[in-house]
Amino acid sequence: MKIYSSQSHAFTLLEVMIAMAIMLVAFASILMVERSSLNTTAKAKQMNVVGMLARNAMAMTETEITGKTFTEIQEETAGQFEPPFQDYTYVRKVKEIEFPNISALFQGGEDKDSAQAQNAEPGADAMQEQMGKVIFNYLSKAIREVTITIKWKRGAGEQNYTVAMYWVDFETPFSITP
Repeated sequence: MKIYSSQSHAFTLLEVMIAMAIMLVAFASILMVERSSLNTTAKAKQMNVVGMLARNAMAMTETEITGKTFTEIQEETAGQFEPPFQDYTYVRKVKEIEFPNISALFQGGEDKDSAQAQNAEPGADAMQEQMGKVIFNYLSKAIREVTITIKWKRGAGEQNYTVAMYWVDFETPFSITP
């Protein structure tokens, strides 16, 4: 029969428990990092799909509006993508761009004693203001903003991604009257 001495070279229960706790913390940290990495990869993949769908919707829109006037295009359309992307929907909006009133920039200011105000020709400010109105009126009639919003369900909520482009109708007649 063998007798064990108190001087044996084994680990105590406390040392084993501490080692197990350290391993548990390390493995939990590794699992959290891996889970975060998988979530990030899934989100990147989804955003890649959404970007591709947005690009496709923009290309379809360009094909549809080429050669047409603003009145021939619906202001808002919505639809769903074909399989395998049936979980994604889109909304296309075409809206007129409104430019701010910048007529104050064309006026010489309130200081009528300045050298520029004294040397200016009579009616020059009114002419500049009229020219500004004509230009901004033309731009408002000739340019439209087209936005496409891609929507999809994520968890309990809904996510969306919006892209925009500007559509210029070069056939819009230029009118001198504002």
